[in-house]
Amino acid sequence: MIYRRNIPTLFILLGLMLRCAVGSGQQTTQANSVLWRITGNHLNAPSYLLGTLHIACGEDFEIKPKVKAVMQLVRTITFEADINNTQGSDKLIELTKPVPGILDTLKPGKLKLLDSLFKENNLTRDALSYTSPFGLMSILTVKTFNCPNASGMKMMEPELYTIAQNYSLQVDHLESVDFQIGLIQSTNTIDDLIASMQDMKTAPAFTKQLVLDYRNENLPKLTALMNDPRFMSTADEIKLLKKRNKNWVAIMPGKMKNSPTLFAVGAGHLGGADGLISLLQKKGYTLTPVYN
Repeated sequence: MIYRRNIPTLFILLGLMLRCAVGSGQQTTQANSVLWRITGNHLNAPSYLLGTLHIACGEDFEIKPKVKAVMQLVRTITFEADINNTQGSDKLIELTKPVPGILDTLKPGKLKLLDSLFKENNLTRDALSYTSPFGLMSILTVKTFNCPNASGMKMMEPELYTIAQNYSLQVDHLESVDFQIGLIQSTNTIDDLIASMQDMKTAPAFTKQLVLDYRNENLPKLTALMNDPRFMSTADEIKLLKKRNKNWVAIMPGKMKNSPTLFAVGAGHLGGADGLISLLQKKGYTLTPVYN
């Protein structure tokens, strides 16, 4: 999503970005790696696909040497969105501002449920006087990581961006800021907040396992874990993952032809029948896991 290096709590669509359909059936998608080499289709030089864990506690954060080695082999790094777009950061901040009258049309039953969920999380409905549903979900999501020092949390994309600058790489993106802002707007509702808060009891265990599987680069387990329907509806999965993957695969070949590229996207976009690995294979590319 949109990155603002000094406001980590706003970079929270983790549950949306680290989700993927399960089951490709192709042996290569079962390999234990989140870094893949892309060759074939008359590419002059390999490109690479990296699945990222967008945000993690400082002690869990790592950019492995093999990633840095690959960054010295390419000329471009391509993120999901324009990491340099300060206008996008400003728009993101706007989406965290409280929505006037947001509770006025809620039926008594839903309002009672919301109050109950607020109480479970040591909050009251007054929280929505200070922030939007998206802003509140951002704060609650950060809490699910249970970091000893929340201020020490790190985001992978900004760290990769810094390395890219040191290596004099070109920086590119797959989506416009306005497109991603639209995705966030579509989930900035009371219903989405209620759904997220209902999962708060199980979310810390889910997040802990997610981080562990990512650090072990266990892509099959990551894919299976992120296929849990409790964390994303079928409609959201189609909108936030499947359609975006197809959009990206349509433009990735041109970018690879122009310049050897490292594509750095959420790890949930890699595996499964509708993941980037499978979709690129169907286009005739050879994808090989990079282990070292």
